[in-house]
Formats: sequence, structure tokens, C-alpha cells
Amino acid sequence: MAARTVLLDALEALDNHLPNIVLVGAQAVYLHTGAGNLVQPPMTTDADLALDTSALADEPEISSALTGAGFSAGTHPGSWRGKGGIAVDIMVVPSRNTARITAGLEPALVDCAPHLITALDPDDRRQVNLRVAGPAALLIAKAIKVEERLADADSGKSTRLKEKDALDMFRLLQAVETDDLAHGIRRHLTDDHANEVTMRGLRVLEAHGTTSRSALPMLAAQAAAGDVTVGPSFVALTKDLLSTAVTR
Repeated sequence: MAARTVLLDALEALDNHLPNIVLVGAQAVYLHTGAGNLVQPPMTTDADLALDTSALADEPEISSALTGAGFSAGTHPGSWRGKGGIAVDIMVVPSRNTARITAGLEPALVDCAPHLITALDPDDRRQVNLRVAGPAALLIAKAIKVEERLADADSGKSTRLKEKDALDMFRLLQAVETDDLAHGIRRHLTDDHANEVTMRGLRVLEAHGTTSRSALPMLAAQAAAGDVTVGPSFVALTKDLLSTAVTR
């Protein structure tokens, strides 16, 4: 509830830029999946926004707009802290006109649709129309994120590996029809800008999601409080998606 409130605070501050903002991350995932039937309930303590800078309005300048709305800069570039210290991460989507900053978000620009974002606090009547990344775009973005964290963990550079990212991938695989996910992936593959990262995401799913001992199903099962059905289901759904997306 608090994370949604702070998200709405940020969107109000960035009202002039809404056409170039896409909601990604866990809040977008849960808009598509709902609560689901897992023991572990949906939960997030932040908000993630993908920014397409190729057609961004000149005014207001983003940092000034957020500062004026009571946000403070976080410790990492693009991270802003709102009420209660809740973070809103604004990530630049790599495009033909910008440097590569946050890999994995390219499909979100071609696979997104408007949604009405409402508050979860019953006393908060605010609502904002905002583009939300589609399920397939979110799955690819999560796959890239987990791949990078697996590589960091293997090299000893980082311990940021989070089981929750794999569980969010499972939520998408479980809640969204395989044909719909496959349709989104094929849409990415026809786009020059999204093609490369989508192929990379598919390779991640193939390498880390198709056996019972693969990293993704094991991480998802750990995040699901040891639910023994999650790992096998993750494997079966991933194999089905890869087969459907490639062969049809």
C-alpha cells in the first residue's frame, strides 16, 4: 500500500512526462497476476519506472520535479526516496539515441498498454493512466536481472541475488496464458531494438529454467516458502513457453 502511494506521488510530480514512462518491476507484475494462490503473498517496497528519453519533454526537469514533490535523491543514480524512505527507481531504457543504462527494459517500449493505476489506500482517491509493461516484457526483464545477479554471485562481486525475482517470473508464467506470453515475445523479436535482449532472455530461460536443478526454479521454490510444486511447475511452464514462442 505504501509503495503504491509513493508511486502515485512520483507520477503526479512527473505528469508532463507520463507518455514516456512505463511501469515495470513488481508492481507491474502484480497488476497482471493478481494475488495468485501461492503461500507467499505479493509484496514490494518500491516502484520501478522505465523512461524513454528519445521523446522526453524538456520541462519540467525530472530531478527538480521530484525534489519539488518532496522526494530526495537516493544513493544510486535514478533512485529517489519518497515518504517513509520508499524508493522509486527511474531507469533509462536503452534506445537508439541514448547510452546503455539499464539492460532488459527494451521490450517494455514495444510491449505495453495503458492501465488505470489506483491507490491501495481506501482513503486515497487518486488514479493515473499509465503505460504498463506487458507480461512477456516483464518476464524478459526479470530474466536479464537474475542472469546479471547470478553472474555477480559467481564472481563474488555481489550478494544481491534475490529469490523473489525468480518467484515473480513464476507468477507470470503461472497466471498468464502461455500463448499470450509467446505472442508478446514474438512481438519483441520483430522489433530491431528489442530483438537482441529478448533473445538473451530466452537463452537465460533455457539455461537456468528447464531442469529441476536449474537456478530459476530452485530460487522460486525457496521464495515460495519451500512449496514443492513451484520448482516442477516452473520447469514445465518454461519448456512450454520456449517451445510455443519458437515454433509458432
